[in-house]
Amino acid sequence: MIEDFFKTEITLVNTELKKYFTHLYKTEKDVLLKDFISQLEEFIINEKAKRIHPILLTAAFAGIVNPMYLEDQIEQIREVSIAVELLHSGHLIHDDLLDDDIIRRGKPTFHMQLKNELNQVYKDMNISHINELISLYGRDMSVLGGVQGYLLGLDILKSSKFPEQLKLLAINEYTKAMDYIMKGQLIEEYMNYNNITMTLEQYLNIAEYQKARIFEKSTKIGAILAKGNLHYQIKPLCDAMLSIGQAHSIRDDILDLEDDIKGKQKKIIYILAVQNTDEAQSKRLNEIYHKDNITKNDVETVKEIFTKTNVIMIAEHLAKNLVEQSKNYLKDIYPDLNKQQKVFFNEFSDFVYIREY
Repeated sequence: MIEDFFKTEITLVNTELKKYFTHLYKTEKDVLLKDFISQLEEFIINEKAKRIHPILLTAAFAGIVNPMYLEDQIEQIREVSIAVELLHSGHLIHDDLLDDDIIRRGKPTFHMQLKNELNQVYKDMNISHINELISLYGRDMSVLGGVQGYLLGLDILKSSKFPEQLKLLAINEYTKAMDYIMKGQLIEEYMNYNNITMTLEQYLNIAEYQKARIFEKSTKIGAILAKGNLHYQIKPLCDAMLSIGQAHSIRDDILDLEDDIKGKQKKIIYILAVQNTDEAQSKRLNEIYHKDNITKNDVETVKEIFTKTNVIMIAEHLAKNLVEQSKNYLKDIYPDLNKQQKVFFNEFSDFVYIREY
């Protein structure tokens, strides 16, 4: 059921995004800014995008609002929901740039997209240091593009037709989400550049800041705009989303295991392995992760060590426990969510744990 629900909701979110970018492009007068808007649109409008954040926002609103008023307000809340997708997109642009990733959702990352465009502009020109110039362009414009994503989302909330008091509360949560994203990225980059291996606690802290808090804030914004009860409805729903967000991060790392090994990313499986290896296994892991280039045999060796130390199973159990915790929080919501959304949030909890993509 939930996959069909997501399929329908993703289509609706994509429609709202296309409408928004069409309006943005038409109202912008500067030709260079129009081009930049088109670049953002090309990156964000992607059929492989999961659109989890706007879906959570809409589901929270629909789950709490009086069903009598839902039909009159559903279009309005869908327009607002893409604010958190633009926030998420800004985060992805910065994250891809920091990690120097080249592919996102089967297409070039934003900085690569911009570099490819400038390559075409310069293809018949004889310019010194052209590669350095193109690289700097991709970097600089992506820094600006990520920030622009954050600001566009904020502007959507500010321009919505909801009562001013509710908008102020929603904007407060949106800016908190921005703050968590920045803090998560700062901590992660600081640890990477100082060659600090994360503890499990630090991993979960970063997962909370960069994933779980965005789940929580997306849901909270929807619940606030539906005039939910702060203590009895919004708090347990948000607590559930924090647990789900951390479980989602763990599941992502399990699914991305081979790519993370190739990229020498020390995520939760590696962190757990370090705590469970014997001396010989620890030495071999250290040797491989300090090589300039990891071979296919190296990848298989690391995976074998992970299997022998049972760390994948440990990570799966941790994710499952977080999912169960989230479902317990959902039981505390009173008055309860409307029936359809109650089913959705419970199924979403299970989906996070069992998904294969």
